Amino acid sequence: MIIAYCRRADSSRTMRNRTRLWMGAVAAVVSASAVAAPASASENVRQAYHDRTLILSANARCGYFNPAVAQALGAAALQTRGTLLRAGDELSSVQAIAVGARAEARAMSCRDAALQDKASRIIHAFERWERAARLQFPARNGGWRVDRYRSREAGWKLVQESRVGGSPVRFGLAGTDPAHVVPTAVVSFQGRSRPYAARIVMRDTAMLPQPHGVSQGRAAMPPAAGRVMVLASRKSRAERTLLPTGQRHGEAWVFAPEAIARLASLDPREPFWIEFLFGDDSIARVPFEAGDLAAAKAFLDLGPV
Repeated sequence: MIIAYCRRADSSRTMRNRTRLWMGAVAAVVSASAVAAPASASENVRQAYHDRTLILSANARCGYFNPAVAQALGAAALQTRGTLLRAGDELSSVQAIAVGARAEARAMSCRDAALQDKASRIIHAFERWERAARLQFPARNGGWRVDRYRSREAGWKLVQESRVGGSPVRFGLAGTDPAHVVPTAVVSFQGRSRPYAARIVMRDTAMLPQPHGVSQGRAAMPPAAGRVMVLASRKSRAERTLLPTGQRHGEAWVFAPEAIARLASLDPREPFWIEFLFGDDSIARVPFEAGDLAAAKAFLDLGPV
């Protein structure tokens, strides 16, 4: 997770130490996103996930944080969870960490000195995180980039990049304001042939409650019977500000708002596809990964800066 603050960072040693204590797993998050993390790094991330889950649970009962700080902390907890799963931890072991942390929180008094101290440190660290304007949520092969700035022209407020053959593709949430965005895929196909339809293909969570073919921190696309498709609702010429780098022309395919919520409900190890359908019955399939979309969306939902 790469943090870009919209204000000049506080240079005091105390603030740096507090931030380091509760964001100390950041290096592990980044390194574990691409490959299986070393045992020591994974242990740091496990501890971070435990601590964030514990304090979130305590906050639900004790009301330590304002909603924005709680939402920021929730996004960070989701990211550490995704990092552990992609690093190869079993879902059952990650769930056990959360169950244990919540049990600890229930057993502690809201006036517990250690708990109050943790809450104070969280507030200092995450109030700064809340003011961050841009974050990257890396994953194994791609990841999501979030931009909370308002803009005069349409821009990517949440985006992942991929390609099919020589054609670059971007997918995410586009608009001028983080609060008013639509799921969009922008593609710049080479040549004259153009698709007549586009669709998102993902696991059907109602049909298959668990991710398919999990191995070494990766999940596979399930068989056709276990997939669901979401068709784009409209197509238009892509605005210049949405085009992949180096492209002059492209098409923008817009999907229903619930498409992002469905993708965010996937396991962070899962792939999904965007498919473009052509008149000759050919299909251009573009690979993406769910990654930490839920965490990225929670960060975007903090609102514009």
